[in-house]
Amino acid sequence: MQLNITTDYAIRILLALADRDGEVVSSKDISMIMKIPQKYVLKITRSLVAAELIERRSGVYGGFLLAKKPEEISLLEIVKVMEPTMRVNRCLEKDNYCSREATENCPIRKFHINFQNILEDRFSAVTVKTLLDNK
Repeated sequence: MQLNITTDYAIRILLALADRDGEVVSSKDISMIMKIPQKYVLKITRSLVAAELIERRSGVYGGFLLAKKPEEISLLEIVKVMEPTMRVNRCLEKDNYCSREATENCPIRKFHINFQNILEDRFSAVTVKTLLDNK
């Protein structure tokens, strides 16, 4: 499993905003601080605003700021916004697809479920504040 670069950028954007502690930060500043193309910052921030992780302020001194406290935003929440799926295997998707039609008694699926739970627990345990405190 590999996260998209867009997800990495989203995490970096939230980290940049958390580092500014409630200050409105322009897309240009985020771009320069986190080395993300400004066009990409604007694209990603649309998704983050829609997910209510950040707020957008318009005007001459406009920009972005966190909509929640850094300790309230987990990596899991960010990943779920940015990734089309976070499931480690197709059989874990909502439709439980299995080419063998064996989802109820498949030992491989049981492994995937356990692994998925561990992965989500780890992503849930790490917040934007955790990352900020570890810089």
